[in-house]
Amino acid sequence: MIRTFIALEIPFEELSKIIQLRDKFTGLPAGIRWEPEDKLHITLKFLGDTEEKLIDNIKNELHNILDMLPALRIRFSKFGIFKKENDPRILWVGINESPELSQIVEKIDNSFTKFGYPKESRKFKPHITLLRFKGREDKQKVLKLLEVTVQQDLFKADSICLFKSELKPSGSVYTSLEKYLLK
Repeated sequence: MIRTFIALEIPFEELSKIIQLRDKFTGLPAGIRWEPEDKLHITLKFLGDTEEKLIDNIKNELHNILDMLPALRIRFSKFGIFKKENDPRILWVGINESPELSQIVEKIDNSFTKFGYPKESRKFKPHITLLRFKGREDKQKVLKLLEVTVQQDLFKADSICLFKSELKPSGSVYTSLEKYLLK
C-alpha cells in the first residue's frame, strides 16, 4: 500500500507572491516551520492507502477525466485558519470559488467510487496549507495574516498530479507518480 492524493499544482511565481506576503507580515518568527514550497498545492482528493495494483487504473482514469480540459484561471482569496477545539491548527491561503475547479473535483470524486473511494462528505474548500501549528509557535505573529488583504490577480494553473506521500520522521515527502497538463 502507498499513500496517494491528487493535487493541483500552483505556479512557482504565484506561490512566491504569497510567500513574500507571508514573510512581510509575520517577520519570520523563530520556531515556525512553514510548509516548504515543494509541498504547496491544492489537494483535490486524498486517496490515502492505495493498493499498488490500482495505480495504473487510477492514472488512466485521471487521464480520461483531465484530457482536453482547459487550464484553470484562478485567484487567491484570503488567509484563514482551521481550528480544532477553538485552537488554530492549520494556516492556509484560499482560492476564490471556481466552477471549473469544482467540476474537476466532482468528476474525480464521482469517478473514484469505482475504485472503492468514498465520496467526500464535506464541501470542497480549495486552499493551500502554509503551516501546521505544532503548539510551540508564536501564533499571534502568524495570525496577523488573517488581517492581510491578498492581491487577487487571476493566474493560470495547468498541472494536476497524482502524488505518493511517504511519512518520515522529518515530515512527509511527496513524489509525483503522474502529471497531467491541462490545455
